[in-house]
Amino acid sequence: MSVDADNGTIMPQFSVRAHPGGYRYALNPIQFYATADGWLDMGKGPQGEALLRTVREAGFRALPAVVPGGWSLARYRDALDDAGVVLAPGYVSLSLPEAGESPARALETVRVAADQHAGLGVPDMFLAARMVKGAPRIVTPAVGASPDEARLSALGDLMGEAAEVMQAMGVRALLHPHVGTWIETEAETRRVLDDVGARTLGFGPDTGHLSWAGADVVGLLTDYRDRVGAVHVKDARMDVARTARAAGLGYSQTVLSGLWTEPGLGTLDLAAMLAALGPEFDGWLIAEVDYPTMDPIDSARASAEWLAALRRPRSRALT
Repeated sequence: MSVDADNGTIMPQFSVRAHPGGYRYALNPIQFYATADGWLDMGKGPQGEALLRTVREAGFRALPAVVPGGWSLARYRDALDDAGVVLAPGYVSLSLPEAGESPARALETVRVAADQHAGLGVPDMFLAARMVKGAPRIVTPAVGASPDEARLSALGDLMGEAAEVMQAMGVRALLHPHVGTWIETEAETRRVLDDVGARTLGFGPDTGHLSWAGADVVGLLTDYRDRVGAVHVKDARMDVARTARAAGLGYSQTVLSGLWTEPGLGTLDLAAMLAALGPEFDGWLIAEVDYPTMDPIDSARASAEWLAALRRPRSRALT
């Protein structure tokens, strides 16, 4: 990599595509941070330079932008350069007033995150509502529990404000629906995307979370493909989701039941979902395995192999 002297952005000097016709792909290495209770502990896995080495060892050349605690942007850039790793879109979650955080404080958190992305030359960033343990949709996930029109409208307005804050920093917000949040279902996703509008808010779907919530993922990606900047590629066992729902299991209990798996090992037709992005899609595919079925490094390698083999569709295959 090198730094463009005109704008300070990181310029990759190698391809992050394994083959012509493939996609840009990255690893969000959360399988290294999965905990026995079905959640994540971001302090338990590899950190700093060790994380960058692990990403390369697993077969990836990119990961989402996350500046390690206590690091300057310059130190992070140098470490990336030394490791031969480039950056894909990172993630910021918007805390809500019900969690005790004021909208102004939440928007400041978003601004700081977007400022870091801009400083690193990463033009897109996932934007999600924050999960809160014990909330209704954590207790009863993936069914749109406790719907509230007024709350959804207010959340859409706040998402729009956050997207405008990010836009002012030179970063496009990608709406990221997520099970366990107030933007969980297909209807909620469409509502916020339509209300905020394409000029302000992009789309950053997650194949696994949308599927868990019963969405028509192919339909969503087809309808909003022009707004998609990156996708979290997550496979799932939908038979586990159905059994867990029938048993009344909560979010983490469903995860521990075996919901998630490495790409290609679950029951989702990931290839069809991603083909809906069209042959011109040039955003990022970011592998995520929230709870691995094998040793984390083997899980990451399996993800890299699947993504490296994936090819974009030909124009004639689209309708």
